[in-house]
Amino acid sequence: MSKTRRQSSAPGTLNRNQIAVEVEVYTDKDHFLPGEKLTGKIYVVAKESVRVDKLLAVIEGFNHVAWEEDKKAMAYAEDVKLFEERVLVRSFNKPIPVGRFYFDFSYLIPEFLPSSFNVDSVAKNLKWEDIRMHVATVNYSIRAVLERSEETVGKASVQPFIIHAPPEKTETIVKENITEQVKTFGCFPRGYISVSLTIDKSSYKNDDIMTIRLEVTNMTPLPCKNIIAVLFRKLKVLAQRSQRNIRTKEYMIEFEDVPSGERATYVKDVQLKNVLPTTCSRNIKCNYVLAVRCEVPFSTNIDLTLPVTTVIAPSEEHETSRPPLQLYKPWKH
Repeated sequence: MSKTRRQSSAPGTLNRNQIAVEVEVYTDKDHFLPGEKLTGKIYVVAKESVRVDKLLAVIEGFNHVAWEEDKKAMAYAEDVKLFEERVLVRSFNKPIPVGRFYFDFSYLIPEFLPSSFNVDSVAKNLKWEDIRMHVATVNYSIRAVLERSEETVGKASVQPFIIHAPPEKTETIVKENITEQVKTFGCFPRGYISVSLTIDKSSYKNDDIMTIRLEVTNMTPLPCKNIIAVLFRKLKVLAQRSQRNIRTKEYMIEFEDVPSGERATYVKDVQLKNVLPTTCSRNIKCNYVLAVRCEVPFSTNIDLTLPVTTVIAPSEEHETSRPPLQLYKPWKH
């Protein structure tokens, strides 16, 4: 069960009207998909008759990145507004009378918006000790605004919401293969090694179990050794024209050697914990890859990578402290 945390704001309000009218906005749920309709209600409490021009639902997305580098004693930070939409909910040709009213609204979320994202103080997981990552976020919110002559009237509220990538409708198996000729000392052909890597789904969320299937065929006179599979998280952040690429080793699995002339099949399960959603915004890119490496004596390593998509798990229940609807009237003026 999730609770929506609410914030109050009233930028540019007029003191007298701030007391006269209050506005609250509530979405019908916490999580939305790109291309889905965002729906909800706006509640207006007028303590005295108030003249306004229009009621707006302002939907916004923000990108924030900040980090420090110890050795250079440098700090980087950047805030970017991803988008803003001012949706007209209602125009008024006469004052709002004293009373409690509600207004329905809907907005079609653009398909191109990146998934919500939140990393805060993950220094212990970074690859380089000289970097301290403080914040990398993609946040969305909606606020209800009453306007008169382009000025905000009344006490308004802001509600955050989450955009998450859609999970796959079918549990598609993802597979990658490679067959490489093995040359010892860089020039003498000694047969080939074939590697096939499969995962059981095309997208995962926290606490999911990833089933990894690895098949190795060794058609060389040498053993295939030190076979490992590693799940990496790749995080790229950009601020003030500076970019850092941070690769984190999340999980590592070791497999038995494959003797000469044999074929081996391995199946391993990994429960994913604390995975971040795959996202790609102007300043943040996060994705996962599953990398396999096989070693053959006196030869180059054989490497194979497979992209892994991660998504936010939407909450099944939506609970807010919204006022009882029976205390409000639908606007019919």
